[in-house]
Parts: sequence; C-alpha cells; structure tokens
Amino acid sequence: MGRAEATCLIFWESGDCMSIGLIFIKMISGFLALVLCMKWTGAKGVSNLTPIDFIWSIMLSEIFGNGLYDPEVKWYVVLLMIVGWCGLKVLFDNILFRTDKIEKLLTGAPQLIVLDGEPIKEQLRKNRMDSRDLSEGLRKQSIFSLDEVKRAYLEKDGSITVQLKAHAEPLTKNDLEAGEPT
Repeated sequence: MGRAEATCLIFWESGDCMSIGLIFIKMISGFLALVLCMKWTGAKGVSNLTPIDFIWSIMLSEIFGNGLYDPEVKWYVVLLMIVGWCGLKVLFDNILFRTDKIEKLLTGAPQLIVLDGEPIKEQLRKNRMDSRDLSEGLRKQSIFSLDEVKRAYLEKDGSITVQLKAHAEPLTKNDLEAGEPT
C-alpha cells in the first residue's frame, strides 16, 4: 500500500478519497460557523420554530452536510455558503419584522378556533384540524371540557393558547381573601 493510499481514510464509489484531517477541519469550522450563525440570527428552540424557521434549518443542515462529505468542496466554500445563508435569513427576518402584511402572509397569524366553548368549525377545517386535534391540545393544558374555554387560539407554531371562562379559572390568593370575613 502506497503512502497516498495509507493517508486516505474515507473512500467514495468514484475512487476519490478525503483525509480525515480535511473532514475534521471542515467539521470544526462548519460547527463554529453554525453556532455563530444561530447566535447571529437569534434562532429559537425547536418547539418555537415557525415553518419558515424550519425550512431555514433544513437548508442550513444541507449546506453543511453536503459540504462536509464532498471532497471537491473546499472548507472555506462551506463557510461562505453558511454565512451567506445566515445573512439571507437575517435580511428576510428584518423584512418580516418591518412589514406586518408580509409577515402575516408568510408566517401566518394566531387563529381563533374556539369562542365561548364552541369550536369554530370553519377555522378548524381551514387549519386542517379536527375535534380530536383540538381536544388533544386542550388536554395538554389540563382542560377537559370545551365549556371551560372562553377563547382558544391556534398559534403560528401550532400550539394552542386558551383563555378560560371566569368559573373555570383557578382560585388565587385574592379570591380566597375576598371570601373571608373581616
């Protein structure tokens, strides 16, 4: 086995190879770029991802992953692509932040899905939800009856927020003190 063959640790079908050192350099520089990119763009936790953020994350991982294992792609090209994609995300976020109509069009707005204990069937259908989805979302918040719900909204991230009717609100210390004789 020749010296070039001994230093080649990863093989592709075409017979090309890339040294583990180059992969390591690409991996470390790409990881650092991703961390900086996430800080720069103010990326959210997974539970708060909007559809736009989800698409952005997938594309970012594709840029990094494809550049990492392709021996023809230089490490600095991967870095430039990551920085460029993050710059595009920041620009896009700024446009969304400054223009309410575009933000509402692309990311949506909270949708009223329950009013005074009655599901708004048209809104549920429009958001591709059925009564089981609604019931599950309410149960996750320890609400087991629609009679307790004054309003419920389907948020942009798919979660449900609820305003309870007065009789279903939990007691507070003020409620207990108000009932005590003085």
